[in-house]
Amino acid sequence: MIIFVYMKNEIPFYNHFVNVEDLPQTGPDDFQPIESEYFYVKLASVFMFFIMSGFLLAMFVIFSDFDLYSKLYLLLGYLLVHILWAILVRLEFKQRGYAIREQDIAYRRGFIFRTRQYLPFRRVQHCKISEGLIERVFNFATIIVSAAGDDIVIQGLRPEVAQSLQSYINERVDALNKEMKNGSN
Repeated sequence: MIIFVYMKNEIPFYNHFVNVEDLPQTGPDDFQPIESEYFYVKLASVFMFFIMSGFLLAMFVIFSDFDLYSKLYLLLGYLLVHILWAILVRLEFKQRGYAIREQDIAYRRGFIFRTRQYLPFRRVQHCKISEGLIERVFNFATIIVSAAGDDIVIQGLRPEVAQSLQSYINERVDALNKEMKNGSN
């Protein structure tokens, strides 16, 4: 049995289609690239891992019972993996960029698996700045913009740029919260 309920003074709900061509587009020129010197921070991380894991591998090779050719192949393979890793870091670095727009923040990254994130200011819960040890040595900072369920992490910013972005984001979020409290949309 089907029951229809008619409510007086209720507005009917309509869900109209949106034309995809009418949606705002983000082109490659809209993104601000990450500081080029930040590549050396990423490369330093690869190099530090290379040194630490290389020491462990050298100890394993020295005390193993493998023949000379097996040891050389193992070390050569280790070296090739780290060279490929450094190349991938370089290719991935070229794809990184961010855009601060009127209504949202956009971030892109990745070479093999490309990711684009868009976070509307209305969903932002908080914004913080982080500086790791290697980043502090090279004078860089990371800004983390958090929302319920998703974060945008923009690495490779100068501390003063990160501070100004954090201030802008916080001001924008505060203005939107005041609009919502006053009943404006």
